[in-house]
Amino acid sequence: MAAHIQYHDDSMRVPLTHPEVPLLKYAIREIVDVTQKLHELDPGYRFVRENIGDPVAKGWPVPGFLKEILREEIDRKGDAVFGYCHSRGIPEVRKWIVDYSKRYSPSSTLDYEYVLITNGLGAAISALYHMLKRGARILQPAPTYPSHSSMESFAAGSSPLFYHLDAARGWEPDLDHMESRIKSHPEIAGILIINPNNPTGAVYSRQTLVEIIRLAEKYNLMVISDEIYFRMVYNGLKHEQMTELAARRIPLILLRGTSKDVPWPGARSGWIEFHNVELDLEYKAYCEAVKKRVLLEVCATSLPQTVIPRIYDHPEFAAWSREYNRGLEKNINQIAAILGETAGLRTNRPDGAFYMMPIFEPGVLNEHQTLPIRNPRVKEYIEMETSQPDTPLDKRFAYYLLASTGICVVPASGFSSPAPGFRITTLEREESCLKDTYTRLSQAVHDYLNS
Repeated sequence: MAAHIQYHDDSMRVPLTHPEVPLLKYAIREIVDVTQKLHELDPGYRFVRENIGDPVAKGWPVPGFLKEILREEIDRKGDAVFGYCHSRGIPEVRKWIVDYSKRYSPSSTLDYEYVLITNGLGAAISALYHMLKRGARILQPAPTYPSHSSMESFAAGSSPLFYHLDAARGWEPDLDHMESRIKSHPEIAGILIINPNNPTGAVYSRQTLVEIIRLAEKYNLMVISDEIYFRMVYNGLKHEQMTELAARRIPLILLRGTSKDVPWPGARSGWIEFHNVELDLEYKAYCEAVKKRVLLEVCATSLPQTVIPRIYDHPEFAAWSREYNRGLEKNINQIAAILGETAGLRTNRPDGAFYMMPIFEPGVLNEHQTLPIRNPRVKEYIEMETSQPDTPLDKRFAYYLLASTGICVVPASGFSSPAPGFRITTLEREESCLKDTYTRLSQAVHDYLNS
């Protein structure tokens, strides 16, 4: 017999829930809850997940040399690799990160005491924003990666401040809008850039990065550069090194990690690099504060960080990485070609990472469009969910798409995009499945817009 739970009539003497919880949003995972509900309503329901950036889940093989490195590391160091390590990261690995940074940026003055290894970039992002003085803001890109915008706004206790990425210019930052936001919000202390970009797949030009550095100099701001995808650039482009462009010019925080370019997202191994600490005493004090915050985590996972140098210095890594990138480039170009022929969509071909954000042409969406849904219970659920007040039109499309075709994408509104659309990953390895999925997606867009 089930136990009966009786709740107190009176509320607790102190409210428990943080008032800024509504600012925490992560649409990438939230839509997975919808797929679970569809499974409950229709046990025969199947879906194709095009919303999670996990190359392993899509069948991209972990390189054999990485598995061998792990076996060797365990055999060589024994049980020590399963214990705690230095709270800010293994010193020898942090020193390697410094040396590695200088391969790309000979002008770098990075010191290993200003390298922090964290449990993925999620922990790094949390630490950075929570150690800002209350009221100091970091200007966010829009579309944005929601971990950044949610944690920044939650820590600040206020909605995010955004600058636009310009879809008409390949999702490059709109520098005029960026400067206007800086001028109108004196509380802005820094600018976030994500390059290569998630969610758009854009790779920023050298000129754009130089202009962002100029703005940071002009207004005495720091720059946070999330470069987790910096090795993943295609179609003849190159990743411009912010560490070299900004050397001795501005306070610069770099975010990198072993996550997608190996691929090993489950390692949860990321790091923070504080560059140009000598330029500003306030910035240096902030760096020290973040170091104290990281101490509270005890340490990042030990085994993944012990092998960081061996992975990237391995004699097979460069050739493996080139082949990996060729496969990802082929996928991106095929998908862009399919969706680029879809009336009502604007699709910029990505040149980095493994994401794409097609956007709908102005005025083509409305609240009456639908797609056929076979199961009546699923249809009723989707109609109920999309009839909620203020449901974004691209979210409405994503829900109908999911229920009708089983293709799971994330609405662009979940990334704070100023234009409606959707983000997809470009990781499908099986060529026939890739063509089928994106041909069906293109057809679904056509059918939805003409319903």
